[in-house]
Amino acid sequence: MRIGYEGFIYQLLPFGGIARYFNEIISRLEQEYHPCILLAEGTEVPSLHPNQTTLTSEIEFPLPGALTEKLLGRYWRRSQWSKLDRQLEQMNADIHHWTFHCGLCQRPLQRMNAPIVVTVYDLIYEKFPELDKKGKHRRWLKQSIEIADQLLCISETTFDDLCNRYPGVEQKTRITKLGNSFSAVSDTGVPPELKDRPYILFVGQRRGYKNFGAIWSAWKQIKSVHPDLLLVATGPPLSEREANTLGIDKQEPGFLTLSHVADSTLKSLYKNSIAFVFPSQMEGFGLPAVEAMESGCIVLASNCDALREICGGAAYHFDPLDFRHLAELIEMAIKMPKTEHSRLIQKGKQRASEFTWDSTAAQTMRCYQDLKS
Repeated sequence: MRIGYEGFIYQLLPFGGIARYFNEIISRLEQEYHPCILLAEGTEVPSLHPNQTTLTSEIEFPLPGALTEKLLGRYWRRSQWSKLDRQLEQMNADIHHWTFHCGLCQRPLQRMNAPIVVTVYDLIYEKFPELDKKGKHRRWLKQSIEIADQLLCISETTFDDLCNRYPGVEQKTRITKLGNSFSAVSDTGVPPELKDRPYILFVGQRRGYKNFGAIWSAWKQIKSVHPDLLLVATGPPLSEREANTLGIDKQEPGFLTLSHVADSTLKSLYKNSIAFVFPSQMEGFGLPAVEAMESGCIVLASNCDALREICGGAAYHFDPLDFRHLAELIEMAIKMPKTEHSRLIQKGKQRASEFTWDSTAAQTMRCYQDLKS
């Protein structure tokens, strides 16, 4: 069975959780599957499957610059869609699984000559429309939901949000929860500057609903009592513009940012932290929470529905808009008795073990088989 993957996510977020999701699924496809991934020129995907085929799109990129994008962007994109359509047809795929709710060159989903699978990660843009001022992401998602023959949701929370927002889609929707990559990762130690230093940890993007300001405010408050406590943030490099938008000082003593962190180092960062803080106002799943629990880390997570679902009672939760409560939980984590610490760590590891990529892949393959039969 040939599965065609429109690989826009590998261009958009090559190191993010969604790319990891597809890597883990494709690498676990059974031998009779033949995955074919369509990529933009210059985008790379590791060899994930012995029968994998990778196609480079025929997109002809225009001259760079804001003026070109403003005047010609729309016409250029439409001129490339026919090329992408032709390549998708040439895949001769039995099923098309799109990696995002739109494709290369911002191509909306369209009916094809084979069933379409779309994974719905979250409904962030519906809850926070200010992140999508022109409404294009909401239009793309709505269109992909209507066109898809099968929808996959990465959590029960996303499934509930989807069915509430789009009544009638329940019959073509399945829940395929994400897995736990860190069960196979060995920790290699923290960076030298963090050895024997107490710190709290933030992982991932910092923009908007990710609510980095909550952990910043809580940390600033608690530093008056614990001046040696560091705040470590992994993820994209912090630019001056982002720092100004967030209202933080990049040069604040005790604040350390780490970018391009390998999984082995990240596992060590989780394991050796006072606590991992996940202050998001909304998540579709919350993969870092699973990574943290697997790594043996105290998790302080917001009380949004997805994080309550995924943590399953193995974390302490707080209102993401109440940084003072978060500061109290950090104080509690610092002073936590060893017996309570060990109990919570063990509970977290048990919870993390319930998420496996083998299960995710098996459920996804069952979806493919049902669509083909």
